[in-house]
Amino acid sequence: MPTQTKEGLDAEELFHCALEASNRKQHDQAIELLKRSIDLEDHPAKRLVLAAEHAEIKMYDRAIAGMKSAITMAPQLWVAHFQLGQLYLITQQLDEAKTVWQHLMNTNEAPKYFQTLAQGLLAITDNKIEEGVEWLRQGIGENTENPALNGDIERIIEVTLNPSSSDEQEDDKAQDDDSAVNKMLLSRYTQH
Repeated sequence: MPTQTKEGLDAEELFHCALEASNRKQHDQAIELLKRSIDLEDHPAKRLVLAAEHAEIKMYDRAIAGMKSAITMAPQLWVAHFQLGQLYLITQQLDEAKTVWQHLMNTNEAPKYFQTLAQGLLAITDNKIEEGVEWLRQGIGENTENPALNGDIERIIEVTLNPSSSDEQEDDKAQDDDSAVNKMLLSRYTQH
């Protein structure tokens, strides 16, 4: 019989309640439920979602630590590698982001679309915008497993190709960039 909390909820029930809270943007409740679920039964997917919740509330150091923890527990959790690169990008740790994406791009075990998307992001960070966008579009075409990821990559392409011209638009763009990446981090990809 699964271990239960004093309220009678087991680890799996807590995890599903946390996902529902996350979908309702109740981040405090989602974080609390995830931590309780992890205390009962640790799992890399739970750490991945907890890291995404921390990113959503802009606690990026905790989000990065959580993604690293998920990767340590499950080195082939490729979405965690990809999202860790995104977190490094958000926190302006460009060298770390590039290292993660290079690893992902050069790992034969990773799904081809993650390799291609990583190549696109590397090109964009090297100011090779057209080449990067081309790789991202190719990655979208290769990805038949995770439609949510394709939508997120489309938003990144849109933000990359349509930079704002005024200061006010730059502020909006920064918020849109942050929002698009946070949505990517919280997407529930079906692969894992």
